Amino acid sequence: MNICALHYIFLLTNVHNNKKTVVCSVNNGRLSIWIVYALLCALFLAIGDALVKNAPAMHPATIAAGRVFFSLPVLWAIALVNGIPAINGDIIYALLLSPPIEVVALVLYMRALQISPMYRTLPFLAFTPLLLIITAWVLLHERASLSGIIGIVCVVLGTYSLYFQRGQSLLMPLKTVFHDKGSLMMLIVAFLYSITANFGKMGVMYSSPAFFGAVYFTIMVIILGIWCACADSIKNIFTKNNIVIGLTQGIMITFHMLAVAIAPVSYMVAVKRSSMLIGIIFGSIFFGEKNLLQHGIAALIILTGIGIISIAG
Repeated sequence: MNICALHYIFLLTNVHNNKKTVVCSVNNGRLSIWIVYALLCALFLAIGDALVKNAPAMHPATIAAGRVFFSLPVLWAIALVNGIPAINGDIIYALLLSPPIEVVALVLYMRALQISPMYRTLPFLAFTPLLLIITAWVLLHERASLSGIIGIVCVVLGTYSLYFQRGQSLLMPLKTVFHDKGSLMMLIVAFLYSITANFGKMGVMYSSPAFFGAVYFTIMVIILGIWCACADSIKNIFTKNNIVIGLTQGIMITFHMLAVAIAPVSYMVAVKRSSMLIGIIFGSIFFGEKNLLQHGIAALIILTGIGIISIAG
């Protein structure tokens, strides 16, 4: 298997309490396979965000609907190839409670990016892993280890520092919440994602990553379609840009579900937040953005955090 393309690679599968954990060992160290899934998830999320950045102006519900709708062919193709799994009846709670929350979060996400600069809004997504330490404990009874918490804090601090401006106060991004609507919206998004990530974990535990992802986002499309029909026009969903964005999101969602199925949700989302770092790299390559030294230091902090989490996980 070529996912971990280094020396002496093998897969070790342990079954404990009906939960499957897949571990990829490299030399004398250990790299959990879920980190590979989470990093691929981050990559395709960053690609989708870069495409959204160049999308024509339209209602945030329309952008969100296009982003989700065109991911469905990918999700259902993977789900059908893998087959319909045995389904636990408790999955209904995840499917009823989480999609409406996810829709609100996604529309707020799109709106925040429209009305505020990215350096003011995106840092707040870094708070999701920290909030997940609490919400995952409440909803899933998952407890992060001390080393896991240290790794999460490193990722959060590294991500947060990506958006500092020279001469800016360390607390400036937090202060913007009180006078910038986009920043406040993104802080709300971070909190909502800390809830939906737990429901997503429940869903894959009660069915399978591919099947749950396909059903989950089909429900989201229905809700977003109604919202779009009321606030804008359904036909505006069907653009070439939305098709490409949707395909990247379908792949991203698949890797998200695969990772969250076998890893503590707070760890997985922390690694997924490296998408912001990938976005910075894209910005440097394609948009000529600078501050590479600052971003390099932030990258080192993020990668250190991911390394600590990989050991903890």
